[in-house]
Amino acid sequence: MHASPDARAGGHGLPLYSLRAKLLLFSLLLVVVPGVVFALILIASARSALEDAVGRQLVKVAHDTASEVSDLLAREGSKITAWANHDVLREIRIGDAKPRITDFLISLNQSDTGYLDLLCVDADGRVVAASDRALIGGVRADNDWFHATRAGNEFLGGPQLNAADDQPTLEIAAPIRDPGNRTQVIGALLGVYDWKRGVALAERVRINSAALGLTVDVLILNADGMVIAASRNETTTIGGRNLRTAGWLSARSRDPGGSPGYVREPQADALVGFALLKGPQYGWTALAMQPVDEALAPVYRMERHLTLLLIGVLLVGLGVAVLLADRMGRPLRELTRATQEIARAGSPHAPVPVRSRDEIGQLAEAFNTMAGELKRAQDDLVTAGKFAFVGEIAAGVAHEVRTPLGILRTSAQILGRSLSDDPSQNGELVGMIISEVDRIDRVVAGFLEIARPRELLIEPTPLNTILRRALDFVDVQARQKGITLRQALDADQPPARCDPVQIYQVALNLIVNALQMLPAGGEITVSTLPLHHGRVSFEVSDNGAGIAPEMQERIFTPFFTMREGGTGLGLALVQRIVQAHQGAVTVESAIGHGTTFRVELPAVQET
Repeated sequence: MHASPDARAGGHGLPLYSLRAKLLLFSLLLVVVPGVVFALILIASARSALEDAVGRQLVKVAHDTASEVSDLLAREGSKITAWANHDVLREIRIGDAKPRITDFLISLNQSDTGYLDLLCVDADGRVVAASDRALIGGVRADNDWFHATRAGNEFLGGPQLNAADDQPTLEIAAPIRDPGNRTQVIGALLGVYDWKRGVALAERVRINSAALGLTVDVLILNADGMVIAASRNETTTIGGRNLRTAGWLSARSRDPGGSPGYVREPQADALVGFALLKGPQYGWTALAMQPVDEALAPVYRMERHLTLLLIGVLLVGLGVAVLLADRMGRPLRELTRATQEIARAGSPHAPVPVRSRDEIGQLAEAFNTMAGELKRAQDDLVTAGKFAFVGEIAAGVAHEVRTPLGILRTSAQILGRSLSDDPSQNGELVGMIISEVDRIDRVVAGFLEIARPRELLIEPTPLNTILRRALDFVDVQARQKGITLRQALDADQPPARCDPVQIYQVALNLIVNALQMLPAGGEITVSTLPLHHGRVSFEVSDNGAGIAPEMQERIFTPFFTMREGGTGLGLALVQRIVQAHQGAVTVESAIGHGTTFRVELPAVQET
């Protein structure tokens, strides 16, 4: 069965499951996906923030416009009311006063050019005086403003087109009351206001906003949603249209006390700020709007820049990914070949080249180290097999040696009792035989102890109890040698997970070893340490001569001893027992400053 060209690791193709393809795909996703997501989030956030900022500016413009129009209407209404309360107009019932009223109205019209006409009507609606004498004698009893003022109310109506010259005007009227009876209306004053001034006000707001860098169009709607004033840009497009009927969100009917705000107007594709005029009697609304394309132009520019930047980053990322994929793939292929050689021949023909200091280079170094360790492990296994065989023989030899040693010792004792020619010399010789036999027996016993370790019987064991028992056992021997025993045991130390019999042997060996090394007047301190990283510890310290650094490296080696007559097996046995408990034994010593042995054991975990 032959592999396809795309499936060959060393081929020139780019199989989809190869590391190189995965790296390229990962790089593509790593650049494109976060880049697109980041760009979308950034654009959406920028668009929302900019739209909100522009909307707030439009609300301010609409509010300022509404305030100016409200002030204009209030000011003009106050003028008409003040004029209607003038003493001259109250003489409307006196026949010879009518020319004087006409002259008064003409003078007002000349001094205030905002009004096209001023008319004074009597209680029946007949024009008795006017700034335009041609209007005198006409009847206005059917007009809305006349009915309003007849009831004692001020009136504001319009704008409406003047039939004569197609000029938009406002009708502002106020009742004329009887001086002797304020509740009686004796006539009305009507001012025909030139609404072009309102249109000019909207244009002035647009110009002032443009000077501040904000391009807006200003509209004023009446209570029905009709456009009654617009800045120059919108006069020809939506002037006179009913925006509420057209479905504009910004032209909806609102409560008189409603707050200003802004909306995105789909009917005009614009952001529109709106504000109601002050005073519920008007019901008018001021709008300030800006096309969305103009309002969000900075965001659109940012979108184009981000798109170009994303494309550039993508191309650079793909180029870097190709280089990295090739750089990573080559040493990995070399590692694959070396692994196959180990599987086939047991070791690679040559070390894997280390081409970098990154993780892949560290992997190559670790692989070379592993290959070397594997070769050494193979050699060690062969050696261990030999030693295991020798150990079995040694155990048999030790068994066979101990039997005749026992016979020799017994025979030497019998011989010592039977010799009588020279008792002193014979006793010395027999004592030497027995002493040497005992020494050989101790060596063989220690040898067997190391060769055949006992099975551990693990149980929770307080170390303080074991150490006190060991100290009590050597107390008599210590007093005989003039050595002081001290203990510093932590009462709060948790129990250890250990075989109490074997750990007692460890503690006893360390204390006895210190006793044998110390001269008279020395001091031994046995202490327990608090829980640390899941382990409990105890220390055996002395104030003896200390151990040289070169000796510390060999101190746990079997048959190495610093004491005359010692077997060199005690500390080796200590290390074997502690390691069997998954613990550690260490030594700290300095010449002239004593020695400390520390034993660390697993602690019982609280549940």
